[in-house]
Amino acid sequence: MDSQNIKVLAIPGSLRKDSYNKALLEEASRLAPEGVDIEVYRDGQSIPPYNQDMDGDLTPGPVLDLRARIREADAVLVASPEYNGSITGVLKNLIDWASRPYGQSALNDKPVAVVGASASRFGAKWAQELTITVLGNAGAKATGGPHPVAEAPKIVDSDGNVTDPDVRKMLEEVVAELCAATRSATPV
Repeated sequence: MDSQNIKVLAIPGSLRKDSYNKALLEEASRLAPEGVDIEVYRDGQSIPPYNQDMDGDLTPGPVLDLRARIREADAVLVASPEYNGSITGVLKNLIDWASRPYGQSALNDKPVAVVGASASRFGAKWAQELTITVLGNAGAKATGGPHPVAEAPKIVDSDGNVTDPDVRKMLEEVVAELCAATRSATPV
C-alpha cells in the first residue's frame, strides 16, 4: 500500500447483470473518499468450478488473475445475495480458488468487509455470516459485519444507483472501517 492510497478489490457474489449486490459495490466505489480506489471485479463468470487437480501448472489463467488482483489489493470488499439461506456458489467458488493451493491463500491476513442485499426482509444476513466464516477460514481478517440490506428492489433505482440514504451511509462506514483496518494491518 502506498502511504496515501488504499486499493480495494470489490467482489460480487452474483453474476446477474442487474445484481443489487453489484450495485452496492458500485455505490461504495462512488462514495469512496479520496485516496481510496475501489475496483469492482467483473470476471466471476470466467472462473471454473474449483478442482484441486487444476492447482499448480494447470491453474486456469482467470484464476491466476483473480489471485493476483487479490494480492495486489490492500483490502477486499464482498457483497453477496443469499441463496437458500446460504452463501452463493459463485462466491464460495471464488473464495475456494483464491485460498488455494493449501498454505498459499491470496486472502491470508487480508482485511475484508462483507455486505449483502436481498429482496427479503433479512438482507442476506445469514449469507454474510457464513461468508465471514469462510473468509476467515481462508486466512482473511474480517472487519465487523454483517451489514444486511433488506428489500433491495426498494433501494436501487432502474439505473443501478443506491437511492436509500441509510444504505449509502452504511457503505461509507463500511469502507471507512475497512480502510482503518487496512492502515492498522500495514507495517510502517
